[in-house]
Amino acid sequence: MISVLALLQPDEYQRQRRAKFDGLIVDLDGVVWIGDIPIAGSVDAIAALQARGVRLVFLTNDPTGSRSDYARRLSEMGIAADEEQIVTSARALAALIAERERSGTAVFAIGSPALKAELAGAGLELRSGDGGRAAAVVAVGGHSGFAYRELRIATQALRQGARLYAAGRDATFPMPDGPWPATGAILAAVEFAGGTTATVVGKPEPYIFALAQSLLDGCKRVAIVGDHLAADIAGGKRAGLTTILVLSGTATSSDVVAASVRPDLVVDDLAAFIRTLR
Repeated sequence: MISVLALLQPDEYQRQRRAKFDGLIVDLDGVVWIGDIPIAGSVDAIAALQARGVRLVFLTNDPTGSRSDYARRLSEMGIAADEEQIVTSARALAALIAERERSGTAVFAIGSPALKAELAGAGLELRSGDGGRAAAVVAVGGHSGFAYRELRIATQALRQGARLYAAGRDATFPMPDGPWPATGAILAAVEFAGGTTATVVGKPEPYIFALAQSLLDGCKRVAIVGDHLAADIAGGKRAGLTTILVLSGTATSSDVVAASVRPDLVVDDLAAFIRTLR
């Protein structure tokens, strides 16, 4: 194991630590849980942060669940949270498309029911089945039911000029039995077949970080805690946040050594992060 001190950039982190963080953006997969299993110490660590008065926003690149789904999962694990504290890539995707396209724009969505509900809630018209070939927008989010028919319809719409948006580019996400394909794996097929490149909203893109930061309005010292160097750490740096990497999910200590963008702090997990604040 690489020493935390060897990876620490002390000036920024120690300055923030002395001033005390008043807001944290916390990733879910690989930080709070892996699959349905809480990471050891994560529930107590979040309770300790809340007891200190730290405002928390939970941020995930997973577009498969609704904000209420994630709030319920957190609550069932013993973590006090409501959907107003949750930012998903599905929520960010719907918000961005609604900003850039006109209300009522026809969208063919590859994704979960939760993703489609976010799009419809943003005032967009969902096209299903072969009707999706005439859609003005194709929206992509990872889901376990991805099928060739979806790829075919998306390809036809894109080759006729539809605009492509996606919830993220993560290739995989951590699960107890090993990594599973994420949105980026599906998006790669859609981009290749459709002959175009997507506008992406998920981490490390600025849009989803801005959305998360808007929920911490008034906080002066905000950090992100994540397990993915390219998504959480690189994106957090671009957003001007202090970055804290946990090694309980995707990234390893060897990855950190080879990384071009280094986190401000590296710890084993959320429980270890709490100990740095004492």
